[in-house]
Amino acid sequence: MSRFVVVIPAEGDPVAVALDGDRLATLQGAVGGCIAYLPEAFHELDGYEVVHLDNWHGQPVNFTASRLIGLPGACEPLHGTVVLVPLPTGQDNRAERAHQRRYFGMLDAVDSGFCTADEAGIGALIRVPAA
Repeated sequence: MSRFVVVIPAEGDPVAVALDGDRLATLQGAVGGCIAYLPEAFHELDGYEVVHLDNWHGQPVNFTASRLIGLPGACEPLHGTVVLVPLPTGQDNRAERAHQRRYFGMLDAVDSGFCTADEAGIGALIRVPAA
C-alpha cells in the first residue's frame, strides 16, 4: 500500500503524490531542491511533518500552506512549495511540539529579561543584531 504526501504549491491547487521508492528524492523533487523540516513548535498538525525548500529566499509566499498548518501569525509565512508528510499510523508529534515550545519559551523569557541565561539553565544567550 502506498503512502501519499500532500504537495501545496505557492500558486495552484494542492496535489497528492505517492511516497514510493526514494523518500528523499521524492521530497526534493516536490519542493525543487534541498529540503528542511519545519520544527513542530511552529505548526499545529499532530500527524504530519512539514517539509519546505531549505533555501526559500526569492520564492513566492505560500499563504495557503501557512494557514493550513496553523503557522503562528507572528511568524514569517512559508515560501515556495510545502509538503505535508504523514507520520506512521499511531505516531504523533505532540510531545516533540510541547518540548520545543517550552525551549523556545525559555529563550524568549531570557531574551525579554524575565530570567537570566544561568537561571534558565542554558549558560548564555547570544543576540546577533539584524543587518
